[in-house]
Amino acid sequence: MSAPPTVQARPRATIDLAALVGNYRIILDRLAGGAVAAMVKADGYGLGAIPVADALWAAGCRRFFVARLDEGIALRAALPEAEINVLDGVVPGTGPELAANDLVPMINSIAQLDEWRTAVAGSARSTAAGLHFDSGMGRLGIPADETDWLADHPDALGGIEIRHVMSHLASADVPGSPQSAVQLERFLAIRDRFPAGAASLANSAGVFLGPAYHFDLVRPGISLYGGAPFPGSGRPNPMQSVLTVEAPIIQVRTAAAGETIGYGATHRVTSPARIATVPVGYADGFLRSSSNVGLAAVAGRPVPIVGRVSMDLITLDVTELDDGLAQPGAIVELIGPNCPIDEVAGRAGSIANELLTILGRRLERRYVGRDRPRPD
Repeated sequence: MSAPPTVQARPRATIDLAALVGNYRIILDRLAGGAVAAMVKADGYGLGAIPVADALWAAGCRRFFVARLDEGIALRAALPEAEINVLDGVVPGTGPELAANDLVPMINSIAQLDEWRTAVAGSARSTAAGLHFDSGMGRLGIPADETDWLADHPDALGGIEIRHVMSHLASADVPGSPQSAVQLERFLAIRDRFPAGAASLANSAGVFLGPAYHFDLVRPGISLYGGAPFPGSGRPNPMQSVLTVEAPIIQVRTAAAGETIGYGATHRVTSPARIATVPVGYADGFLRSSSNVGLAAVAGRPVPIVGRVSMDLITLDVTELDDGLAQPGAIVELIGPNCPIDEVAGRAGSIANELLTILGRRLERRYVGRDRPRPD
């Protein structure tokens, strides 16, 4: 007797770790001997920091960046030999924990430098830190006046191992933006004043601006996870799709001309239509702003999202599909090869980074393409 067909009962996120590693290698191949440090903040951009980092470690990546102290502590438990850098730097009171967990803070101000010097004074643990300079982002980073002071008082860095000198591009994903060239010039001047450690400027899009932006270390984030370096530009995306989100159709009904669909009656059917209901919504991280503008795919064919995205459900107009393709149990692709994440996010007025990082834990998660078992 043959086995019953596999049934997918709820929304599922499939994370292709082989594609993730492939993207890491695509970036590595663009460098002339430089290194790649993987951004795994925000739980690996929503895909699971530990399985993501473990797959990258197996592929040869040895440096990682997180945003928060607690992210660093969790990653340290999984990868005891990795270099783990914390972008928040030394938030007041966190110095001892950073040192105890062998984490490398990115120093964002003279005040943070003082916190770190106090935390590691007389300690046998590593004093390694990075210097994060603001070259035009206007966000985190040592500002220009403090940069000048630090250059004039090199003793302030005494006893600190400078692991990195970094800055962050603000408009690298905007083709032709003059801001990137301005920031590059500023960073070159900063690097002349602070020659110790590995220099790092390029984020995902910065990698694709060319060798002048690569320095010793690049720090890709969204491109590792399949996002386009220049979304919305019309340029082909060289990265592989890592995430596929799918859900089953649970009901198909016929709506008569004049009927409305969903909360607020925001979609009115103008002729008889077949409406499929799918159990995914904003509680799963699917953006409510996809209402009436988003697309999904059934059997590789695009179908529009009609009506509002609600907490647990979306509705699709499947009128143009054969009855056999759109029926209860049929699988709908929401993100994946037929629904690229940048296009899904763009239709919703967002970006791939946001869409990835808000994916809800209610989604069933499945990892494929793992070269070796993830350590417990």
